[in-house]
Amino acid sequence: MNSALFHQWVFDAPVLSLCVNRRGDFVAASFADGSVRLFIANDEKDNPHTLALHDGISLSLRPDADDHAFLSGGDDGKVFILNPLTHETTLIAEHKNQWVDHVAGAVDGKHRAYNVGKKIYVLDEEGKAKFDAPLAVPSNAGDIAFSPNGKRLAVSHYNGVSLFWLNAKDATPSVLAWKGSHLDMLWSADGKILMTSMQENALHGWQISDSKEMRMQGYAAKIKSMAWTGRGKFLATAGADQIICWPFSGGGPWGKPPVTLGGQDGRLVTQVAPHPKDDMIAAGYDDGMIVLAPLDGRMEIMIHPPASGDKNTITGLVWNAGGDCLFAATETGNVLLFTIDSVRKALVHAK
Repeated sequence: MNSALFHQWVFDAPVLSLCVNRRGDFVAASFADGSVRLFIANDEKDNPHTLALHDGISLSLRPDADDHAFLSGGDDGKVFILNPLTHETTLIAEHKNQWVDHVAGAVDGKHRAYNVGKKIYVLDEEGKAKFDAPLAVPSNAGDIAFSPNGKRLAVSHYNGVSLFWLNAKDATPSVLAWKGSHLDMLWSADGKILMTSMQENALHGWQISDSKEMRMQGYAAKIKSMAWTGRGKFLATAGADQIICWPFSGGGPWGKPPVTLGGQDGRLVTQVAPHPKDDMIAAGYDDGMIVLAPLDGRMEIMIHPPASGDKNTITGLVWNAGGDCLFAATETGNVLLFTIDSVRKALVHAK
């Protein structure tokens, strides 16, 4: 693949994760040296702004409750708000000699949350504690996520997920129970479905209205990336040698086989990023390859080849709001920018 078909920034530290803000106009990348870099999410090639943030690393980098900003929690016990417009950082919490594993911002802008082990701290718009004491779960949190309407907070942990009502006087949660260690979570856009990835190379989910369960097993590796396609028709997931897309239209996934895309000679998919407008999924693999796979079954388009020699796992993959720029990150410290124009050039080059 001609390297002129994409732009590349090369850094000295591995990229741990990529995150796009809620507006879709900035991308943040966390690095193993504790820094976070901010990229304008368009086709500009300016150098990103670097923030020397944590005395360690960012363990969780997420969109903030404010739609332009980011939240970061680190192994130094600090929680920051990152403003990509001003490059300012605001320290909103600190727990010395402890780790902040996960952070989350509510879409409605009213709450932020983070965890320290089993304790979950919820802050209001003014940065004050929402509850008299931290919320508690039975084991260390695997993830935290606000519902789309901002009224509930889900916390995954061993043997299930605890759901807290944010406006309830009683902080006792309802529990969605299933044996095993539950990690990353993803709500459907309408708040009717909650999915978790598991330690056992599987997915588990619930229909919130009646706690009806769904189980997706048989993955070759842990599912480190999952995302809904446009209008929630499919749940696209990594963790296999193909993009696994579970159908959620027409009554849900029960009794239906998944749609599989982009099979590539035993390579494992590590990241998935559905296009925000078109029926297409970008997928990154454990050897650095990146493809665009149409959901209608047409052959996928390779926009970045596998790395020669040592593997160069794709550790992050995000689109901007307009869907005309795709950012990718690698474990060796590269951030790549593909534009729709560069993809068209790739097609011409491939013919």
